[in-house]
Amino acid sequence: MPKNSSSTSNPLNNRGPNILILSSAGKPIFVRYGNEDEWSTACGVIQGIRANVLSFGIDGLNERGASTLGYIQSIQAGERLLVFKNTEALTLVAISDRKDGNHNEAWLRLQLEYVYSQVIFTLTAQVQSIFELNPSYDLRTMMGSNVNSSIRNLLDRFDPVVDLENDSNNNSTITGCGAFLTSGIECVSPIPPEIRDTASKMLIHACAESGSNDLFAMLVIGTRLVTIIQPANPMSQLHTSDLHLILTFVGTQPGLLTNELWFPLCLPRFDSSGFLYAYTSCLDPVHTGLSIVMISPSNNTEQFESFRTAANTVRKNLGLASVKTKVLRVFSTSSNNASTTSSNNSRQRSDSPDGLSGISSHSGESEQKKTNFDDAAWKMKGDESFDVSDDDFGGGGIGRRISIRRNKRPTIEHQLSQTNFLDSMLEEESLDYTEEDDDDDNNKEAEVNEAPLITAVKVALSPQQQDEMMTSYLQLASAVHFVFRCDIYVNSADSNMTGIGNIPTVGSMLTQCFGPPLSFPFTDESSQSHVWDTYQRLSLRLRLGSSSVESTMDAFNVVGDKQGHDSVGKECSMQCLLEDPPNLHSVTYVQEDNQWLYVGLNGKFFELYATLPATIPPKQATAYCARLVRRLMGDERILFLSDPLTWGHSV
Repeated sequence: MPKNSSSTSNPLNNRGPNILILSSAGKPIFVRYGNEDEWSTACGVIQGIRANVLSFGIDGLNERGASTLGYIQSIQAGERLLVFKNTEALTLVAISDRKDGNHNEAWLRLQLEYVYSQVIFTLTAQVQSIFELNPSYDLRTMMGSNVNSSIRNLLDRFDPVVDLENDSNNNSTITGCGAFLTSGIECVSPIPPEIRDTASKMLIHACAESGSNDLFAMLVIGTRLVTIIQPANPMSQLHTSDLHLILTFVGTQPGLLTNELWFPLCLPRFDSSGFLYAYTSCLDPVHTGLSIVMISPSNNTEQFESFRTAANTVRKNLGLASVKTKVLRVFSTSSNNASTTSSNNSRQRSDSPDGLSGISSHSGESEQKKTNFDDAAWKMKGDESFDVSDDDFGGGGIGRRISIRRNKRPTIEHQLSQTNFLDSMLEEESLDYTEEDDDDDNNKEAEVNEAPLITAVKVALSPQQQDEMMTSYLQLASAVHFVFRCDIYVNSADSNMTGIGNIPTVGSMLTQCFGPPLSFPFTDESSQSHVWDTYQRLSLRLRLGSSSVESTMDAFNVVGDKQGHDSVGKECSMQCLLEDPPNLHSVTYVQEDNQWLYVGLNGKFFELYATLPATIPPKQATAYCARLVRRLMGDERILFLSDPLTWGHSV
C-alpha cells in the first residue's frame, strides 16, 4: 500500500474506507483517497493476489469450469480489512484501516455494491462490453471528474457523522447512514397527510395536463423525499437502491438544483441496459430547496418542454413566484460528441434516445453540427405502557423484483457521448453560452399566496420542530438513539382489491426510514461508527439468525438465485438482502461494557434498532421499544409518505 503523507489521501483521516475500482488488468480506474498514480503499484499487487487465488486449484475445476476456490472475498491483515467485489470486467476493493474495527465486512460490501451501481447509473451495464472488446481500455476517459465526484458524494452518505448545523441547503439526511442500513428512503416530516396527498395529486395533474411521458415524478428536498408518483404496475416501480441513487445524485449536485437541467441516467435495478432521461428544477431555491424531478424514457425536445410546463404548473400551484430567467444556450465542446440533427431536419421519433438537441449520438459521419439546449438558470438567494405480545411482531412483508425494458440498447459510442455531454453540462468552463432576455409574461414577479405544502415544509425543516419531535420519541423509549424502518404499500390505481386487514393485494413496497441523528454521548466518529456497526450486526441476526461472514455468504448465494435474469441484482446481493424484510418476527440485542444496550426488533412492516442505557434489563428495554414502535406506527401518516399514489389516480 502507498504511504499516504497527507490528510487528503489517508483513509484514517477521512470519512470512511478507501475504495478502489480496478480493471481486469489491474489498472486503477477510481481511487477515493489519493490518486491513481500513487496507487498504481498497489493495484497491480491486489490484482495479482486476486488472480493467484482464482487460479489456485485449477486442476480441480467444477462443473461450471471455475476454480474450486472461486473469487477472493476478503483479507484480514492485522488492523486492516480488505473486501473485494468482483464483476465480469471490474474489481472493486474496500480498504478499512480503523483500529477499532468498526467496519465489518457486510457493511463494506454494501458500499462496494452501491459504488458499482453508481458506475452503472452513469455508464449503463455496457461498461462490461467495453472491456470484453478491449481489455486494456482506460475507463477513466468515460468517467471524468464529475462521475468520480458522484461516487464520492454517494460514499459520504455512508458516513455516520451528520452535520446539520452547517447544512444550509438541507442536503443532509437526519438518520445518516441509517437510510442504507434499513434500505429505506427518508421523507421530509412531519407533514400532515392531507397536504402530502394534495401535493401528490397536484403532481399527477400537472404532468397529465402538460402531456408529458412520465415514468417517475417526485418532489424532493436534498436527499429527502416529499412525494413520488410511480407506474401502477408493481413490476415497473423502483427498487430502493435506485431511488437512493437518484436522490443522492440530485441532492448533492448544486448545479442541478440551481438550474433547469435535462440529463441521462441509468437505473441499475430497473434496467441496466440503457438510459432514461431526467428533468430537474428547483422550485424554491431561496427558502426550502424544494425541487421537482421527472424521469421519462423519451429523449426529445417535446418531452423537455412538457416537463418544463409541468414544473411551471407545480410552481404556480404552490404559490411560488417565478424567478426571472435567462436562456442558457449550451454547446457540447467534447471532441467525442458527434452530431445531432439540425432544427431544419425532420424530428426523430419520441422514443428515440437520440432525439433531444444537445445530447449527442454517434453516427458514421464526422461532421459536427451546432445544436442548442435551452436551460433556465435560477438565481440563488401522552405515554401509555403495555406488555409485548406476538401481535406486536407479526410476520409479513413481501419482496419484489423489477423487470422492464425501455428503449433499444444504446451503443458504446452513444453512451460515451451521453457521459461527455453530462460532464460538459456540469463543468462551467466547458460551455459556450449566450444570454437572452426571456420575455415570457409568466416570469414576471406577481403577488402570490404561499401554498400549505410550502408552509408545512418550512415548519418540518425547522430545527426546533425536529428537536422537539425527536426528543419526545426518545423519551418514550428511554433511548438515546433509534432508527426505524416502515414498509408501506404503493397503491395501484388499477386495482381496488384488498386482502386481510384491508391491505392491498396488488402493489409493491416503498420502504421508508426515520430517526434522529446521533448526538451526545456519541460525539466522536469512532463511537458513532460503532453504533451503526452494531445495528448492522443486529440486522443480519434478524434476517439470518447470525451475523457471521459464513452465514452472510451463504445468504448471498440464495439471494443471487432468486434474482433470475437480473444481472445487476445478482451483483448486489447485500442490497437485495437488506431490501427484503425478515420473514419471521424476532428480537435480538447486544449488551456491551455495562454501558449500552442495543436492541433490534421487527414485525409486520417494520424494523427498529435502538440504543438504550445498559441499566435497563433487556426484557424491559424490548417493551420500551415496542411502545415506541406503536407510537411511530400511530404517527405513520405524518412521518411517512403513507399513501404513495401511482399514475391514473383521480385528481
